[in-house]
Amino acid sequence: MNNTQLEEYLEEHLNNELQWLLRAATEWHIQDRLNLELDGYHIQVYAMDSTFLHARTLFEFFTNPTSNNYYGLNAFGLSPLTSTLYSTDWVSVLHGYLMHAQDRSNPRPVSSFDGTTTKHLNQMPVDFAHEVVRLWKDFVIALRASSDSNMRALAPIADAILNDAIANAKRVHSRFPVQEPDLSTVPSIVW
Repeated sequence: MNNTQLEEYLEEHLNNELQWLLRAATEWHIQDRLNLELDGYHIQVYAMDSTFLHARTLFEFFTNPTSNNYYGLNAFGLSPLTSTLYSTDWVSVLHGYLMHAQDRSNPRPVSSFDGTTTKHLNQMPVDFAHEVVRLWKDFVIALRASSDSNMRALAPIADAILNDAIANAKRVHSRFPVQEPDLSTVPSIVW
């Protein structure tokens, strides 16, 4: 890709993945804390699935080189970033249980973002989102440190995308449509 295409890819595609990842993870968090358990109301499952798909896409972009299936950081002239959580613990669970029709009744527990516990895959949306935010911040740092002035020019754009995605995720929490129970009891996520 040329410089214009890289900027467009960042602003359109990577931005889209991050925006919907953080919003979906926030929605999942709200639904998990409210624990409404209304028959026919499964927004928490939709939010979880969306979080997992967008997280997987961004994990592949940040941690793997470009392949026939996706772009990697090397498209920007950068080396893949390291995510020990993703590469050693999360990748097989995300790929195996998200992308393949198999028995999902008993996936192995995976490490939390902070490393303090293990969790069932269904409890991981916020953890995955936190790791993507960490990787995005490292992406901005790598762009700033690039020897290519065109890549350095993308750093403020990538930084603004992250800030915008975080702001939009906060709006999910602040504009939640359910009045009861009181949403003030649900803590906001700090990205």
